[in-house]
Amino acid sequence: MTRRTLHLTERRTRRAKLPAGEVAFLLAHARHAIEVVPDFEANVYRLTARGFVGFLDGPELRYHILPKIPWPNVRLLCGLSPGEGEPTEPRGGLLAAFATAFAEQLNDVARAGLVCGYRAALAESRFLRGKLRTSEQMRDAAVRAFPDHFHIEDEVFDADAPWNRVPRFVADLLARAALPNAARDRVSRAADALAAVPASADFDSDLAAARAEPRAAHYAPLLDVCEQLARGVCAADPRSEAGSGFLFDLGRAFERYLTCVLARELGARRGWGVEAQPAFGLGPVELRPDVLVRRKGAPFAVLDAKWKAARPEPADLHQALAYSALCGTDRVALVYPGSRTSRRVLSAPHGPARVTLYKLRVTGTADELEAGARRLARAVARG
Repeated sequence: MTRRTLHLTERRTRRAKLPAGEVAFLLAHARHAIEVVPDFEANVYRLTARGFVGFLDGPELRYHILPKIPWPNVRLLCGLSPGEGEPTEPRGGLLAAFATAFAEQLNDVARAGLVCGYRAALAESRFLRGKLRTSEQMRDAAVRAFPDHFHIEDEVFDADAPWNRVPRFVADLLARAALPNAARDRVSRAADALAAVPASADFDSDLAAARAEPRAAHYAPLLDVCEQLARGVCAADPRSEAGSGFLFDLGRAFERYLTCVLARELGARRGWGVEAQPAFGLGPVELRPDVLVRRKGAPFAVLDAKWKAARPEPADLHQALAYSALCGTDRVALVYPGSRTSRRVLSAPHGPARVTLYKLRVTGTADELEAGARRLARAVARG
């Protein structure tokens, strides 16, 4: 089916005339990605893309969401190489860029050799080994006086392990996705190494198990790309239709970028540590600030990333002050994207409460972004 493409830019509003079916689709399945507000003219709506870039397919239209910042900087935020040439959207969009990165990382893992693991397998054997499945064995004994085999659960050592099932799951997703032929061929050739591995039946559980396995530590870059691809397809595929889109959450990318920046700059200092989304319980509720900086093991500063204009809303400040009380530190900050790195402090006129507003540079060359990251880390360390 050929769809007309409607181009949007994240965080910017565009008026568009939409048929009733498209409006129903957006309200039912895409509220997280596109805000829809009726305009004064009949069948005309004000569409505002939220913090996603990519595309998704409605009943009749394809919604193509572009970033506000240059594509090389988007790629840097996503953890991809900045690319070459003019700062334009790569052929095939971010989906093709991630698919290419996936193929490269999978090839690196395959060259080193897939890591095998133990798993429990159900089997029947003439000899008793492993663990006897009592219920099945008793069922056989009830119908036959002398069962001629044992129902067992045995340990098998092969490539059917979580760290191999996760990339196989993603390779199957990409085989059905809307990719340029060159990217599709690269993924297909790389996925040949996983031909004997079944796809993951529970992606989240397998991903957590894979990241916790020390023997699969070199899989980490591949697993990161797998997670971003799986989340992006899920975000754009509300009706579970293969190949119906890919949406990348720049808010989460900015949060990961901030964490990596601080971990790189502060982690090299003796006595400093950086935690991503540590859990703090408050009764039945669990709160997770984006970044917690520790000094000599004690909470030093807590930061929350906000992918939007640096105009704090009351809810943002309430959240920051709650994190300050919860983590036991008065150094609390909100971090916004910007064209340069800067700092501003908001203080209560009557009381000790204060919140620091940082801008972290996300546009410019890789060297300029790295310099901005160093300035932010120094400012955080000074408190």
